[in-house]
Amino acid sequence: MRFARSLALGLALACAAPGLAPTARAQSVAAADESLAALRASDTRILSVGTRLAVANAPFCKSTENAIGMTLHHIGQYGDDAAARATFGFARDYAVLALVADGPAAQAGIRADDAIVALNGVELAPPPGELAEIDQPAAYRPVAWADARLRTALDAPPVTLTLMRGGETFDVILTGMPACRSRFELRPSGKYGASADGDIVGITSAMLGFMADDDELAAILAHEMAHNLLEHRKRLNDAGIQRGLMQQIGRNARLTLATEIEADRLSIWLMANAGYDPGGAVRFWTRYGKQHGKGIFSAPTHYRWKKRVGLFEEEMARLAATTTGQHGRVPPLLAAPLRPLE
Repeated sequence: MRFARSLALGLALACAAPGLAPTARAQSVAAADESLAALRASDTRILSVGTRLAVANAPFCKSTENAIGMTLHHIGQYGDDAAARATFGFARDYAVLALVADGPAAQAGIRADDAIVALNGVELAPPPGELAEIDQPAAYRPVAWADARLRTALDAPPVTLTLMRGGETFDVILTGMPACRSRFELRPSGKYGASADGDIVGITSAMLGFMADDDELAAILAHEMAHNLLEHRKRLNDAGIQRGLMQQIGRNARLTLATEIEADRLSIWLMANAGYDPGGAVRFWTRYGKQHGKGIFSAPTHYRWKKRVGLFEEEMARLAATTTGQHGRVPPLLAAPLRPLE
């Protein structure tokens, strides 16, 4: 499932509740604005670190795309249109949620909260029949639809986006920059977790809150992106691996563990090529392991944290012994053909 954002929705709806006294309403508005700013900052941080990883490693990726460093949201994600428009400033159904500060979208003059009117001269409005085919909760299908259209258009640049700001419409021309094909999204949740589905890298807000710095965040995002780059979901499916409880047993667990080891090894190279300190992986998993050592990361499908840290240190030594080329260090796992899991 693709992750979607629920930016302070409960607070936004509370702001619009007619029964609130003026003081309570003002407090709710202030709380909604504060929550929106915090969640937008989290989205921007994940997008920025993820984009840096994807762009830096594009020369080594088999599947690339033209990234512009921008994410969208849609009025349909919110339960009350009027409240959402008042809180988030939607001038149209689609708007810009987050931007990478030095990314192509920001450099072209796009700003957060700009409304998106059209893509290549065609109004950005999903046909209802197409939305029904998208494997997501109904409220988030419009965003998935628009994202797919934008990514496809960017495969054949330049792309013209028609935007609205302050009641005025204007066009922006975008070409994007080569990046490994992966999207990066925040999942609002109190649970610690991160995942990859072959295209999307998702991380929960709780896990993000545990990060001491961007090197640690890069370690988690690089690990999940490595799953996508190495096509682990497809390769596990092709190997007939069973999910759920059965994944913790026998061959299922053994092959799943093999993909986790590959993702850990590749993540070190992805981090280094993007200018992040690979030691962030060691620091994060040492601290996380000591505090949250049980759970999925102590299951048969994952190394326990001490062994995992040893694997990172081993891969860092291997990295240090290589020569940096024009585009960085060539990750061995991306240089070799992908083989069936056995």
